[in-house]
Amino acid sequence: IAKSAQIAKNAVIEGNVIIGENCKIYEGAVIKGPCYIGDNSIVGNNSVVRDCDLEAGAMVGALCEMARTIFQPDVHVHSGYFGDSILSSGVRVGAGTITANVRLDRGLVSARVKKEKDGAKILAKVDTGMNSLGMIAGKNSKIGTSVTIMPARFIGKGCSVNPGTVVMRNVDDGMSAS
Repeated sequence: IAKSAQIAKNAVIEGNVIIGENCKIYEGAVIKGPCYIGDNSIVGNNSVVRDCDLEAGAMVGALCEMARTIFQPDVHVHSGYFGDSILSSGVRVGAGTITANVRLDRGLVSARVKKEKDGAKILAKVDTGMNSLGMIAGKNSKIGTSVTIMPARFIGKGCSVNPGTVVMRNVDDGMSAS
Protein backbone atom coordinates (compact mmCIF):
# COMPACT_ATOMS: atom_id res chain seq x y z
CA ILE A 1 0.00 0.00 0.00
CA ALA A 2 1.53 3.30 -1.09
CA LYS A 3 2.18 5.80 1.70
CA SER A 4 0.17 8.48 -0.13
CA ALA A 5 -2.95 6.26 -0.31
CA GLN A 6 -5.88 7.38 1.85
CA ILE A 7 -7.73 4.41 3.31
CA ALA A 8 -10.78 4.77 5.57
CA LYS A 9 -10.42 3.20 9.00
CA ASN A 10 -13.34 0.83 8.43
CA ALA A 11 -12.29 -0.26 4.93
CA VAL A 12 -11.38 -3.95 4.72
CA ILE A 13 -8.37 -5.09 2.71
CA GLU A 14 -7.69 -8.85 2.58
CA GLY A 15 -5.25 -11.02 0.67
CA ASN A 16 -2.66 -9.96 -1.87
CA VAL A 17 -3.61 -6.35 -2.67
CA ILE A 18 -1.48 -3.61 -4.23
CA ILE A 19 -2.73 -0.05 -3.81
CA GLY A 20 -0.90 2.67 -5.74
CA GLU A 21 -0.01 6.29 -5.07
CA ASN A 22 -2.73 8.83 -4.21
CA CYS A 23 -5.54 6.25 -4.14
CA LYS A 24 -8.63 6.83 -2.03
CA ILE A 25 -10.48 3.91 -0.46
CA TYR A 26 -13.67 5.17 1.19
CA GLU A 27 -15.69 4.04 4.22
CA GLY A 28 -17.06 0.52 4.15
CA ALA A 29 -15.14 -0.51 1.04
CA VAL A 30 -13.98 -4.13 0.88
CA ILE A 31 -11.06 -5.17 -1.31
CA LYS A 32 -10.29 -8.90 -1.50
CA GLY A 33 -7.14 -9.96 -3.29
CA PRO A 34 -5.62 -10.69 -5.48
CA CYS A 35 -6.23 -7.08 -6.59
CA TYR A 36 -4.28 -4.27 -8.13
CA ILE A 37 -5.49 -0.70 -7.59
CA GLY A 38 -3.47 1.67 -9.79
CA ASP A 39 -2.28 5.18 -8.97
CA ASN A 40 -4.91 7.90 -8.47
CA SER A 41 -7.79 5.40 -8.33
CA ILE A 42 -10.87 5.60 -6.12
CA VAL A 43 -12.98 2.86 -4.51
CA GLY A 44 -16.20 4.39 -3.19
CA ASN A 45 -18.26 3.88 -0.05
CA ASN A 46 -19.48 0.33 0.60
CA SER A 47 -18.12 -1.07 -2.66
CA VAL A 48 -16.74 -4.60 -2.96
CA VAL A 49 -13.79 -5.30 -5.27
CA ARG A 50 -12.71 -8.97 -5.62
CA ASP A 51 -9.97 -10.41 -7.83
CA CYS A 52 -9.76 -7.27 -9.98
CA ASP A 53 -7.26 -5.09 -11.80
CA LEU A 54 -8.01 -1.36 -11.70
CA GLU A 55 -5.47 0.59 -13.72
CA ALA A 56 -4.44 4.22 -13.05
CA GLY A 57 -7.23 6.74 -12.63
CA ALA A 58 -10.02 4.17 -12.26
CA MET A 59 -13.06 5.19 -10.25
CA VAL A 60 -15.45 2.72 -8.65
CA GLY A 61 -18.41 4.61 -7.21
CA ALA A 62 -20.34 3.87 -4.06
CA LEU A 63 -22.36 0.65 -3.70
CA CYS A 64 -20.60 -1.16 -6.52
CA GLU A 65 -19.61 -4.82 -6.69
CA MET A 66 -16.85 -6.06 -8.96
CA ALA A 67 -15.47 -9.56 -9.43
CA ARG A 68 -12.72 -10.84 -11.76
CA THR A 69 -12.85 -7.62 -13.80
CA ILE A 70 -10.27 -5.43 -15.51
CA PHE A 71 -10.56 -1.66 -15.76
CA GLN A 72 -7.99 -0.14 -18.08
CA PRO A 73 -6.82 3.44 -17.28
CA ASP A 74 -9.39 6.17 -16.59
CA VAL A 75 -12.51 3.96 -16.40
CA HIS A 76 -15.29 5.42 -14.23
CA VAL A 77 -18.33 3.49 -12.99
CA HIS A 78 -20.98 4.22 -10.41
CA SER A 79 -23.14 1.76 -8.48
CA GLY A 80 -23.86 -1.62 -10.06
CA TYR A 81 -22.34 -5.04 -10.70
CA PHE A 82 -19.39 -5.79 -12.97
CA GLY A 83 -18.44 -9.46 -13.19
CA ASP A 84 -15.90 -11.15 -15.44
CA SER A 85 -15.68 -8.06 -17.64
CA ILE A 86 -13.07 -5.89 -19.36
CA LEU A 87 -13.59 -2.15 -19.76
CA SER A 88 -11.12 -0.34 -22.01
CA SER A 89 -9.65 3.07 -21.24
CA GLY A 90 -11.96 6.05 -20.97
CA VAL A 91 -15.17 4.03 -20.55
CA ARG A 92 -17.88 5.75 -18.47
CA VAL A 93 -20.77 3.85 -16.90
CA GLY A 94 -23.82 5.30 -15.15
CA ALA A 95 -25.33 4.20 -11.85
CA GLY A 96 -27.26 0.96 -11.53
CA THR A 97 -25.65 -0.82 -14.48
CA ILE A 98 -25.46 -4.61 -14.29
CA THR A 99 -23.29 -6.94 -16.33
CA ALA A 100 -24.84 -10.39 -16.38
CA ASN A 101 -21.99 -12.86 -16.47
CA VAL A 102 -23.65 -16.28 -16.26
CA ARG A 103 -26.46 -17.94 -18.15
CA LEU A 104 -29.73 -18.57 -16.37
CA ASP A 105 -29.24 -22.33 -16.78
CA ARG A 106 -25.59 -22.01 -15.64
CA GLY A 107 -24.37 -23.55 -18.90
CA LEU A 108 -21.29 -22.54 -20.87
CA VAL A 109 -21.39 -18.99 -22.18
CA SER A 110 -21.17 -18.45 -25.92
CA ALA A 111 -20.35 -15.24 -27.76
CA ARG A 112 -21.28 -13.95 -31.17
CA VAL A 113 -18.36 -12.79 -33.27
CA LYS A 114 -17.95 -11.62 -36.86
CA LYS A 115 -16.44 -14.18 -39.24
CA GLU A 116 -15.95 -14.40 -42.95
CA LYS A 117 -17.68 -17.18 -44.80
CA ASP A 118 -17.56 -17.40 -48.58
CA GLY A 119 -16.44 -13.75 -48.76
CA ALA A 120 -19.33 -12.46 -46.62
CA LYS A 121 -19.18 -11.34 -43.00
CA ILE A 122 -21.50 -13.25 -40.74
CA LEU A 123 -22.16 -13.48 -37.03
CA ALA A 124 -21.04 -16.83 -35.69
CA LYS A 125 -21.78 -18.33 -32.29
CA VAL A 126 -18.54 -19.28 -30.55
CA ASP A 127 -18.40 -21.38 -27.40
CA THR A 128 -16.11 -19.60 -24.91
CA GLY A 129 -15.60 -22.74 -22.82
CA MET A 130 -16.33 -20.60 -19.75
CA ASN A 131 -19.17 -20.65 -17.25
CA SER A 132 -18.98 -16.89 -16.75
CA LEU A 133 -18.16 -13.97 -19.03
CA GLY A 134 -19.52 -10.44 -18.71
CA MET A 135 -19.06 -7.60 -21.18
CA ILE A 136 -16.07 -6.32 -23.06
CA ALA A 137 -16.35 -2.57 -23.67
CA GLY A 138 -14.19 -0.66 -26.14
CA LYS A 139 -12.27 2.55 -25.59
CA ASN A 140 -14.24 5.71 -24.73
CA SER A 141 -17.67 4.08 -24.79
CA LYS A 142 -20.43 5.60 -22.67
CA ILE A 143 -23.06 3.48 -20.93
CA GLY A 144 -26.07 5.17 -19.31
CA THR A 145 -27.78 4.52 -16.00
CA SER A 146 -29.76 1.37 -15.25
CA VAL A 147 -28.38 -0.59 -18.20
CA THR A 148 -28.39 -4.40 -18.18
CA ILE A 149 -25.83 -6.16 -20.35
CA MET A 150 -26.32 -9.85 -21.11
CA PRO A 151 -23.38 -12.31 -20.82
CA ALA A 152 -20.57 -12.21 -23.39
CA ARG A 153 -21.63 -9.01 -25.10
CA PHE A 154 -19.15 -6.77 -26.88
CA ILE A 155 -19.60 -3.01 -26.89
CA GLY A 156 -17.28 -1.47 -29.46
CA LYS A 157 -15.11 1.61 -29.12
CA GLY A 158 -16.79 5.01 -29.08
CA CYS A 159 -20.27 3.56 -28.50
CA SER A 160 -23.12 4.95 -26.46
CA VAL A 161 -25.74 2.88 -24.68
CA ASN A 162 -28.85 4.80 -23.66
CA PRO A 163 -30.18 4.68 -20.08
CA GLY A 164 -32.48 1.76 -19.29
CA THR A 165 -31.30 -0.33 -22.24
CA VAL A 166 -31.06 -4.13 -22.09
CA VAL A 167 -28.09 -5.02 -24.30
CA MET A 168 -29.05 -8.31 -25.95
CA ARG A 169 -26.66 -8.04 -28.93
CA ASN A 170 -23.16 -6.75 -29.56
CA VAL A 171 -22.84 -3.03 -30.32
CA ASP A 172 -20.50 -2.21 -33.22
CA ASP A 173 -17.83 0.52 -33.01
CA GLY A 174 -19.29 4.02 -32.96
CA MET A 175 -22.89 2.82 -32.76
CA SER A 176 -25.63 3.66 -30.27
CA ALA A 177 -27.88 1.14 -28.51
CA SER A 178 -31.29 1.79 -27.02
